[in-house]
Amino acid sequence: MFCVLQRRLSSAINPKAFTDSHFLLLLLQTQFLRRPISTPPPQNCSSSFTVSYLVNSCGLSPESALSASNKVHFSSPAKPDLVLHFFRNHGFSNTQIANLASKLPSILLAKPHKTLLPKLEFLKQIGFSENDIANFLSKDPTFMRMSLEGKIKPSCDYLKSLLGSNQKVVAAMKNSCSTWTLRLDLERIIGPKVEILRNYGVSEGNVVKLITARMRSLANNDDKFEELVRNVSEMGFDPCSSQFVHAIDVFAGMKRETLEGKLQLFRSYGWSEDEIVLAIRNQPHCISVSKEKLKKGLDFFMNKLEWEPSKLVKDANLLGLSLEKRVIPRWMVIQCLLTKCLIKDDVSIRSVLKLTEAKFIEKYLNKYESKVPEVLKLYQGKL
Repeated sequence: MFCVLQRRLSSAINPKAFTDSHFLLLLLQTQFLRRPISTPPPQNCSSSFTVSYLVNSCGLSPESALSASNKVHFSSPAKPDLVLHFFRNHGFSNTQIANLASKLPSILLAKPHKTLLPKLEFLKQIGFSENDIANFLSKDPTFMRMSLEGKIKPSCDYLKSLLGSNQKVVAAMKNSCSTWTLRLDLERIIGPKVEILRNYGVSEGNVVKLITARMRSLANNDDKFEELVRNVSEMGFDPCSSQFVHAIDVFAGMKRETLEGKLQLFRSYGWSEDEIVLAIRNQPHCISVSKEKLKKGLDFFMNKLEWEPSKLVKDANLLGLSLEKRVIPRWMVIQCLLTKCLIKDDVSIRSVLKLTEAKFIEKYLNKYESKVPEVLKLYQGKL
């Protein structure tokens, strides 16, 4: 190599000007140019086929398919084709199948009639429709990995013993929007909570309501749950009223500092402790509104409309309505009609805000649009 370099140098560089530094630089450049360029290892054929199948047959995006291919591998379409055929025959849409494959890629290697069919048949047996099953499983396919005899049936039997019917078991599973409830030891998790509720005088109907519609509220440990029920009881909620259940649901998912921040916000607008408690007792979900939305609502009703806390206490749920989409557009329409003397000035904004969309349009837009064309534009935010 040294001789080759010398020949190159003699033809390209004036020998008198050449130094050891020139030689070292050229030597390093030559060595660098001769270094082989590193290339990524070729993709595994099985992995490549898997990604292609997930994109073309299951409808996944290339990114999702690449991620899913880390969890499942196949080099032939035989097994996954059987699974896709099975789900299509049971009413699953292409989007639902894509969700299944994305969330639980290993399901594509399942044995349809041995591991999948018995679980679908069980869901039908307890009252799920075919459409219900497709919606339920595409949201949380981990159900298909659970043992039918060891987990699913015992959990459903326990729920039925509490709720009284398969219909309510189905409602509880659908309302939870996932199969997390069946993955728990329900008797150990829910049993003590049921006893706590009964000890505080909560009616059986409300216990059933809480489990059926808001089972996640029972996920706290026993001590925290008992503290929660005690606090709700001390606020004056009637254990036999549905509001008691709503309050448990609201406070169960709220951190203490979040709650305190919202209570302080009410206080900053001049609300007394009694008024705050009364508002929450009347409408528990008013405190579940985000702090930002709550502040906007308080500002509009108390500063813009000049309402006193006593006026909002009975209808604190108004604070949860969208200012931009509902409250302000409707208020502006009413103000416009008032200025035209088309409606009485004793119209209740509270009642107007509670109307359904269809009823409001019929009563205040369709009825007066011919006389005041701008009301529609006001409502649509174009004026």
